[in-house]
Parts: sequence; C-alpha cells; structure tokens
Amino acid sequence: MQQGKVSTWLAVVLAVCLVGAGALVGLVATGGLPGLFGVNSESRSSQVVNSITREQQVVLLSLAIQGIEEKKQNREFVPGFVVPGSERAVFMMYSFKAKIGLEGRDVKVSPKGDNAFLVVVPDFVFIGHSDEQFRLAAQENGLLSWATTPEIDREEMVNTILNDGAQRTYIDSNREILQSQTKVFYTNIIHGIDPSIELTFDFGS
Repeated sequence: MQQGKVSTWLAVVLAVCLVGAGALVGLVATGGLPGLFGVNSESRSSQVVNSITREQQVVLLSLAIQGIEEKKQNREFVPGFVVPGSERAVFMMYSFKAKIGLEGRDVKVSPKGDNAFLVVVPDFVFIGHSDEQFRLAAQENGLLSWATTPEIDREEMVNTILNDGAQRTYIDSNREILQSQTKVFYTNIIHGIDPSIELTFDFGS
C-alpha cells in the first residue's frame, strides 16, 4: 500500500474514533447511559444494606439491675376477712446484669431519594441476663402461719423478677436511650462507607 493511502486510512480511523468518543461523552453528559450510572449506585446500595442487615442480635444497652422483691400472703375465713396471725411475708434482694438490643436480621433498609436511606427498626428485645444474685433479706411469719398459710415459693419470686413482663418493663423504661443508641450504632456503620449518606430512622412503636 502506498504511503499516501496509509495516511488517508489512518486519518479516517482517527476521525471515526473521535466521533465515537464525542458521542459517548454526549450520552454521558445528558444521562443517555442510565445503566452506566446504575452500577455504582446499586453497588453502594447493596453495600449499605449488607452492612446494616446483620443476622446476629445487636446489643445496644447493658443494665445493672438491683432491687427488693416483696411477697405477702395469708389465710382468709371468707374473702376479705383475714385470719389473725396467719400472715407471711418474704423480702428478697436481687441483682443481675441485663442486655437489651434488637434482632439484626429484622432491620430493614431501603433507598430514600438521592444519597439517603430509610432504616426501619424492629421492636427491641431482652437478649439475656447474667451474674444473677438472689438473697433473702427478711421474712415475717405470724403466730398461726405455720398451721394456716403455705410457705411462700421463693423460686416463683425469682421467676417473677425475670419473666417476660419484667423484661418488657426494662425495655419500655429505657426506650429513649435504646433509640438513641440505635441511631449512633447504624450511623457509624454507614458513615464508614460514605459520610455524606443521610439516614432516616423509623422505630414503628
């Protein structure tokens, strides 16, 4: 091939490349390639969701709980009329450590506009307790209690301290700080990915 023809072909190829590049830039500038932009956005969305949605339980608050549980009982002739001297009373001191948090797998995350996400948080749960100590503080027995009134079940008292109703009370009385800790916990995770992401929390309760 002659030198002149080679130069002509090179010029044609270069012109085609320039036109193609210009067209691509134009499409990008005008949003004509949505798939190209969706890759980064979807990738980051997946990263955010995977970072937040954890399978394990998340401990948000540890409590040191102590108190005195009191139980009284007596014998009645008829309802409302107590047999004198039949009273029994037990006072039990208790202390333990409790952990409250949420089920990570139940946290839901969804995009909410540009660079923002909605975090829907499930109800808080009582995760567990440890270092339990129960000690009889005092007891009172009337003169006739030994013959008229059954002894108070101390094991039942312990169960009352740790039952579902008591656990719900610990959660409800600390709900405000639990919500605050939730926001801090998940905000730190997401801002580790991108500090500019905005988060909205829905506690639903």
